[in-house]
Amino acid sequence: MNTQGFNLSDDIIYLNHAAVSPWPEKTVKAVQQFAKENGEVGSQQYLRWMQTEANLREQLRELINAPGCDEIALLKSTSEALSVIAYGLEWGPGDQIVIPEQEFPSNRIVWESLRPRGVDVVPIDLIDEDSPEDKLINAFTEHTR
Repeated sequence: MNTQGFNLSDDIIYLNHAAVSPWPEKTVKAVQQFAKENGEVGSQQYLRWMQTEANLREQLRELINAPGCDEIALLKSTSEALSVIAYGLEWGPGDQIVIPEQEFPSNRIVWESLRPRGVDVVPIDLIDEDSPEDKLINAFTEHTR
């Protein structure tokens, strides 16, 4: 099944479940090129690699209207990014996190892992809500971080 931007085998029907999915063909080619280059000349192109990263940060900065490129973190996955945030903050007993009850498991687990630090994780059911944002906001207390 060759869908736009992907090169899946003809005998595969892939139903993405939002955890791990096939890479777009452009990504496959970029990683292959990087590996080939690194295998042939090592880190001789390191400065160009860093410029590629800087260009990506600038594109992302523009996309999300961040104040500067230093506001952009490049990480391997959503789970890794959430972990960096969750474990980069100081938590104390009584602090509270409000999350959707329907949150994807790997996005929920990182917050639940803070419970031994005394953090209260409050799941809010957002099914059939006209304004899920309002329901989340209304669940905030002075202890919500």
